[in-house]
Amino acid sequence: MLLAIMIIATGQVGVSIYLPALPAISESLSVSQAEIQLLVTLFLVGFGLSQLFYGPLSDAIGRRPVFLFGQGIYLTGTAVCYGFSDQLEWLEFGRLLQGLGAGSASVLGRSVLRDSYEGAQFTRALSYLSITASIIPIVSPVIGGAIAFHFGWQAVFSFVLVYLASIFIVGWRILPETLPYKKKRFEPVSVMKNYGRLLVNPQVISSASYNWFTYLAAVVSLSILPFILQNQLGLSVAEYGLVMIVPSAGLLVGSVTLNILTRYYSVSRLLMVSFIIIALSGAWLVVMPLTLFNVVWAFTWLTVAQGLSFPLSIRLLISPHKYRAGAVSALSGSIQMALAGLLGGYLVQSWVTDHRQLGVFFLFVSLVLVTVLFFSFKYSWNGEAKRAEASLS
Repeated sequence: MLLAIMIIATGQVGVSIYLPALPAISESLSVSQAEIQLLVTLFLVGFGLSQLFYGPLSDAIGRRPVFLFGQGIYLTGTAVCYGFSDQLEWLEFGRLLQGLGAGSASVLGRSVLRDSYEGAQFTRALSYLSITASIIPIVSPVIGGAIAFHFGWQAVFSFVLVYLASIFIVGWRILPETLPYKKKRFEPVSVMKNYGRLLVNPQVISSASYNWFTYLAAVVSLSILPFILQNQLGLSVAEYGLVMIVPSAGLLVGSVTLNILTRYYSVSRLLMVSFIIIALSGAWLVVMPLTLFNVVWAFTWLTVAQGLSFPLSIRLLISPHKYRAGAVSALSGSIQMALAGLLGGYLVQSWVTDHRQLGVFFLFVSLVLVTVLFFSFKYSWNGEAKRAEASLS
């Protein structure tokens, strides 16, 4: 479990540790906010698309070789970013390489847990993973902001390089092969057919979409908040990192609260509560003026909702697919990251530019999620959804 958590954390660090430094990078390289947003978009797109390859490859040849291959690419991309940090084109190339390598982390972290645990133990393992996933976003922006403030934003890449190298060495030395069946040949044609079947599976799409849209809301928020808090409200990069402890802690609060509430309430009811929280946070941003408290308060409630819904979504998604855990996780993660990178980048550049527009976006996301939840539990795949829910109980 510890190894799985360490692996999946490397991907999360690549998303969040650089965000406090985005305004400083924009100023240093004399480029616009929209151009700097491409550094986030390229990472997420590479992160998403590569999972389509890593998932089925790990299902065929094993988890360990895919970890070593993917993390090697991640290290290479980080080295490019560090060595050519004064050139935007090389930074973009390095961030794309980072994403292409980091895709292995998301797939393997979840798949290793699915290989190793069953039933209630698997649910408990996912809750630990969720709590860890809550802590990393708390720590990463604080570390990134402090490093950028004291040593310059370029030093953030050197820190990540050392961190990834450490995880690579640990994994190389002690990561076991957890594949629960005999290895087989990797067949791309079969993989594409399998993805095609999963794409039309209502249980897969509905379960995964809860995480897709909450993650999209979080990425859009984290992309625009550095500019709102630093450029409009006057916070320094270090102060921004410290302020982000509050909403990031919302993920931890949501995850811990979920572990208590799952004893008393159904999955569908808890998901509905989380989506209502997103709607209320959006309404708060729409009606309230721009202040530090109002922005942080609303975003904190979004992260609480994400902490509630993330483990539920992953459980509903993966539990019925023991022998396709890698492929299912890869497809879900790929669409999640591509949606956050491409649509999120477009929204930040073209529409969501202030706190009220961000609030309207939260309201839209909550409406989409409630609609999916209603149809998934009431109509064509009602039986499948309820069986998945019953198996988790």
